[in-house]
Amino acid sequence: MIADLADRNGRFSILAIDHRDSLRQFLRPGDPDSLTAAEITALKMELVMGIADLATGVMLEPEYSIPQLIDAGAVRAGVGFLAALESQGYLDEPDTSPTTILEGWSIEQAKASGAAAAKLLLPYRPDGRLAAEQEQVGREVVEACHAIGFAIAVEPLFYGLGPADDRAAIVVETARRFAAIEPDLLKLPYPGTLAACQDITDIATMPWAMLSGGGSFDDFVDQFAVAVSAGCSGFMVGRALWGEAVKAPAADRAAIITHVVRPRFERLLAINAR
Repeated sequence: MIADLADRNGRFSILAIDHRDSLRQFLRPGDPDSLTAAEITALKMELVMGIADLATGVMLEPEYSIPQLIDAGAVRAGVGFLAALESQGYLDEPDTSPTTILEGWSIEQAKASGAAAAKLLLPYRPDGRLAAEQEQVGREVVEACHAIGFAIAVEPLFYGLGPADDRAAIVVETARRFAAIEPDLLKLPYPGTLAACQDITDIATMPWAMLSGGGSFDDFVDQFAVAVSAGCSGFMVGRALWGEAVKAPAADRAAIITHVVRPRFERLLAINAR
């Protein structure tokens, strides 16, 4: 149930560590394939063990964290998790083909893993070449999840934003189209203005949470405060929160998580409680 990812007031405070290709590019831009599966799992384990007690939920994926972190007891009782469905390979050429579910993984397996909800990321622009196809993928996956009583968060994420693009219009129209397929939670980027956040709240018949999108933490704090004031139901934060920790030498990582990352999460919690 989507409520298993929220607090008693229906607020979402979710730690996002479902990164795969993007994490490899973030840590080893010159040779992303040199980051091993064991290294990725170890990083995610340390982050979850150090932060997840503050969160209402954690975003995981089936390659490096499901079942590894679950079996290790890293995700504590009372903290639900979302299971990512999508395959990888969409970062460099998002307009090449529609999103697919990861090979060897399924909606049924995601539910059986104990996840509170599925998560589907769809590279998307309402004016993009694959807009209709991506909307159809989202519709079919939402229907398949609901058919087995499984909640789903959908993340339609714009790409290729240029100076001439109207960010607010793109994000609001994206919210309009994906709210119509009735996921249980919409995960969206900051649309750029208070008015656009209010438009999303008016459009969405389900809660929406704001993603960090890899920008700076200070920018995310300011943007999230605006979004909360306009009806946003929470945050799903990744690299903006813990980026410095995973880039640091292993010997320094625990101290950075304790003294930098946890206080950051607590700042977001305070905003989310307003």
